[in-house]
Amino acid sequence: MVQHKYDIVIVGARAAGASLAILLGNQGKKVLLFDKTTFPSDTLSTHHLSHTQYLKALGVLESVEGNGLRRLERMRTYIGDSFIEGPKSEYSLAPRRNHLDSILVKKACEYENVTLYENTKLKSLIVEGGRVKGVQIQKEQDDSQDVLADLVVGADGVRSKVAKLVEAETYKEQDPIRPVFYGYYEGIEPLAEPATEIFLNEGRIGFLFPMEPNMDCLGLEIRPEEFEEFSKNPKKAFEKVYQKHYGMKRRMQNAELKGKVVGTPGIPNFLRQPYGNGWALIGDAAYSKDPSTGLGVNDAFAQSFLLAEALKNIDKGEDWLQEMEAFHTKRDENMLPAYRLTLEYIQRLKPYSSEHLALFNALCANPIALSKLAPHLPNMLKDVSHNIPELYGSIEMEAEALSKK
Repeated sequence: MVQHKYDIVIVGARAAGASLAILLGNQGKKVLLFDKTTFPSDTLSTHHLSHTQYLKALGVLESVEGNGLRRLERMRTYIGDSFIEGPKSEYSLAPRRNHLDSILVKKACEYENVTLYENTKLKSLIVEGGRVKGVQIQKEQDDSQDVLADLVVGADGVRSKVAKLVEAETYKEQDPIRPVFYGYYEGIEPLAEPATEIFLNEGRIGFLFPMEPNMDCLGLEIRPEEFEEFSKNPKKAFEKVYQKHYGMKRRMQNAELKGKVVGTPGIPNFLRQPYGNGWALIGDAAYSKDPSTGLGVNDAFAQSFLLAEALKNIDKGEDWLQEMEAFHTKRDENMLPAYRLTLEYIQRLKPYSSEHLALFNALCANPIALSKLAPHLPNMLKDVSHNIPELYGSIEMEAEALSKK
């Protein structure tokens, strides 16, 4: 049986795994990065990249934007037939994953010390004396290979085989709450200035992410009881509901679906113990939540940077266990606020009553009332979000960043 030796083996070569390979390649680590698919290829995704500083640090920002992606510098939120829009402190991008992941993989392979295997499956882990020592893999129809490594990193998604094999502890779990469907459309009538658009309507959440010119990603989080009906004819059900959103029947008149409307009954919500004896987890394998807040890819990058930092410190002579525990602590400190906000958001989103919608529409159409209300909004938000202080804190941070622009 063929046997190889690497410093790090990364299982899964999408946003989390490929970004970690870039960082470790830059550190001089001998890395094997492998994935069960070939690139380019698509995957279920939130698409929304609101932290482009990660792309810049990885050295791929120009390449990602080079596909003609529109910069999204505004956010528009609809409630019924009214909407509120404002600027963002940083611009966002909405790349398709076949584009983004391929660029990341290509960048990782620029390092001579990084090896990529595509169409390669993880068969099992090699464990000796309670420590993970490597992986057993199979490349297409070839015989299996044993690959030894100082560390095996699972970046293999929500249903991570690495996490299952090492029996990684899961905590703060919440079952999937909302089914999600999305599709790519050409010909949507654009806004005058590209913006991320969110529709809160009849207890559902709609998303419109402008991608490259004339291409948009349209998404829907629907009510659980609607999943079966949507699954029978996803395109018909999706477009029927989406056209109920303000202005979208007109804007979709000349639109054409490219490919299929795809969906899932829901995304599980959890955090996992992200390291153990000879192994680590990043990306959705380590931390998963409902996609309504659009932070999945950003979170994957954040975890890669945290793990790369820990491994760099270990190379400098720091204690392995202390550094990995610090990685775990920092991971949770970074992720838990958004995790709590996301669960609060989707669990409390119910259809607005006709009375509430009428009042909100009347308020939005009355500049005198809005001018009277505006100075009091910060304190009102603080009062109604006392049980989730992260919400008010996130608004304060964004306001501070906007004031410095």
